Amino acid sequence: MSTPISKSDTTIIFPSRPSKSHTLALAHNALADATVLAQLLHVIYEGADPTRWHAAWAIEKVAHQAPQLLLGERRRLMHLAMHTDTTHGLRRLLLTTLHHLPDEEVIDVAFFDYLLQQMTDLQSPPAVQAIAMKLAERHSRIEPALHDEFLCIVRNIELDYYSPALRSVARRYIKR
Repeated sequence: MSTPISKSDTTIIFPSRPSKSHTLALAHNALADATVLAQLLHVIYEGADPTRWHAAWAIEKVAHQAPQLLLGERRRLMHLAMHTDTTHGLRRLLLTTLHHLPDEEVIDVAFFDYLLQQMTDLQSPPAVQAIAMKLAERHSRIEPALHDEFLCIVRNIELDYYSPALRSVARRYIKR
């Protein structure tokens, strides 16, 4: 779905310091124009860090309003989330985008393992831990054995070491 765009096209999409209103306007335009959507995805996959973050933010807004537009990009977004090492903000936006997409019928075990690792990693920011836990729980519902593994991990987490956000999400799943 992503079409190659030049560096000059990237600067047209994103000025040197994009504002919140500009990023939200791009998200709105991407809902109506497949070319803008393809350009935003290209920036996420190939762009420089500050610009990638703004493109990911716009794509997250698109996923929230029209998740069907990104179903074909799920695998690439999952791969990028697992292999991005630049910023936690970009990882959080990618995971949130994936959270907005409907569940698949088949579980990507590598991605599920990645989510389990992120939700228990004390070095990950609380927002990344919480969204990883939510995604892991959703993915585990598809396969009962994985759901049992997920619940076992959540029950055995020493919650005192985690943020209130993660404790809240974990308690919700423990109560079920």
